[in-house]
This record gives sequence, structure tokens and C-alpha cells, in this order.
Amino acid sequence: MLIGHIKQNKMMASYPSIIGKVLTELEQLDLDVLALGRHYFSNLDSNKVWFVILEYNKSPLADFKPEVHRYHSDLQIVLAGQETMAWSLDSGEHRVHEAYNEARDILFYEYQGIDLNYIKAIPSCFYLFPPNTVHITNIQDDDQQMVRKLVVKIHNDLLEITS
Repeated sequence: MLIGHIKQNKMMASYPSIIGKVLTELEQLDLDVLALGRHYFSNLDSNKVWFVILEYNKSPLADFKPEVHRYHSDLQIVLAGQETMAWSLDSGEHRVHEAYNEARDILFYEYQGIDLNYIKAIPSCFYLFPPNTVHITNIQDDDQQMVRKLVVKIHNDLLEITS
């Protein structure tokens, strides 16, 4: 897992190069008015990296199952509001709740044996969940404000991650 600030800063040199490219392109967009749904980057391979804009009310943790991806990493950026996110390292030995869905590149686990860590996700930061990270997002907290979020799907070969 990697957490960082979305604005250009000296730490960017330590991020995988695709993260810098994504953040640079996002900086050129007015994310507050961008339509909901799927979008593509002008200078990046649309088969390997794209993003979606979402708006939603958060839900209790019990409404979700821990998830992982095999071929894509999630780079999540809260644009407005805040939410709680949870994560844990994936041992690969957790009890499967729902079989791997190849079309969605997602596998859901049961909670049993997963020790979750919690983060308060706020605007202007990014949260990268690579394939070795079980995660749950959109979790309800003490703030009832609707969330506007951007989720970038990055194929792992762009992060130099192999499955």
C-alpha cells in the first residue's frame, strides 16, 4: 500500500513512474465537474489505465466484503467528503466469499482471519491498493457528507508488479 499527496512534491520521485504520470494528467482536469463514470487519460494506454468518477453515500462495514484484484491496482482519491478505508496484507489463504470474477478482476473474501487496519481517507491524498492488499472502501464514519471519489485502475505491469 502506498499513500501520498496528489500535488507535485519532492516525494513523487520515489513513486512508480506511472503514479507520477497519472497525477500529472489528473492535475490538468477539473475533477469537480467531470461527469460520473469511466474516463481515459489522453497520454496513457486506455487498455492498461483508466479512471472512474463516483459519488455515493457511505455504508456500514458490514455491507462490504474484503476484496483483492489480480491484475490491477486501485489508486483511490477522495475528491470531496471523507470516508474510512480498511486494508490488510493478502496471505492468499483467506476464505473466499465469492469466486474470482475475471471480467471485473475482483475476488471477495470472508472476514475470518483478516486483521484490518483503518485509515481516514481525505481529499488531496491518494491511496494505492496493489494486488497484495485486501481492501474495503466507502465505509461509513461520523461524517454524513456524500463522497465524490476518483478510482484509477492501473494494470500491474505498469507498476512493474507481476502476479
